[in-house]
Amino acid sequence: MTVVKSINDVTGTLCVDILSNDHGRFSFKCFRRDPEDNSGWYPYGPESDFLYNSFEEAQGAASKVVSWMDID
Repeated sequence: MTVVKSINDVTGTLCVDILSNDHGRFSFKCFRRDPEDNSGWYPYGPESDFLYNSFEEAQGAASKVVSWMDID
């Protein structure tokens, strides 16, 4: 699994990673971190299986379920 792109919210505490696997499929996974805690990012919120045929499809699907995502 490879992170293709990480998209952060304006606060820097939420993140959506767009992932690819060895079979050319894509998914997304959400993470959160707390600035006062140095333990780093942990899974939080929606995620998908490797259902998508392209990066754009996975990113579009994530933007439909993650309210803060603003895709340019």
